[in-house]
Amino acid sequence: MVYLYLICRKSLKHGADEINCAVISKAVGLCEKTVRTHLHTLADTEFIKTEHHGQAFSYSLCPIQSKVQEHRGTTSRSRWISTKQVWSTGEVFDAVFPVPVEVFQLDLEGGELLVYIYLQYQKGVRSGQCWPSYATIGAAVGMGRKTVQKHVRSLIDMGLIQAEDTTICRRDGHRYNGSLLYTVKPIEQILKECEKALLVELKLAEAQRKWDRRCQQRDHPRSAL
Repeated sequence: MVYLYLICRKSLKHGADEINCAVISKAVGLCEKTVRTHLHTLADTEFIKTEHHGQAFSYSLCPIQSKVQEHRGTTSRSRWISTKQVWSTGEVFDAVFPVPVEVFQLDLEGGELLVYIYLQYQKGVRSGQCWPSYATIGAAVGMGRKTVQKHVRSLIDMGLIQAEDTTICRRDGHRYNGSLLYTVKPIEQILKECEKALLVELKLAEAQRKWDRRCQQRDHPRSAL
């Protein structure tokens, strides 16, 4: 998650700007100590280079082509989306998965954010749908099945995704439950809904303050003068 956030900042031309662990912590839903540990790991494994400036630091992304080729050599299949895309470091890959920068504005916990980004990665461009199993998601993001299930439920409750039951019919006619069919709502729609909810909340709070002042003036008319 920390690496993805740094990539997003780089894509927005903020990669050379100074940043601190508190900013990253708020964006990815992890405590500052955990963020600091991940930054050290990324630097030690040469995914990033950092230069510290007191409590803040600047960073650059290191080439990862060799790391990807090494990973491909140990996996049976590759899940790339399109062909020949330029990475943030200038390297050319079979494809690059774009992470919407706005996902870091949703105040999700680290695990929720990781599952949500994976569903963003899997969804169809036009349909916005995908149906990976809990086991598939867990293997991709490094979580157990029950943990994935918990985060999926949270994302549904927050209205970020929808999920439908599916059934699979075997050749012998028997049916059994398949993976959930996920529909990932457009990020622009989610942000608009969050903004509307915040405005409603602010209006209700202001109305409550006005009512409290009126009650106070009624109960203590002299103090109002």
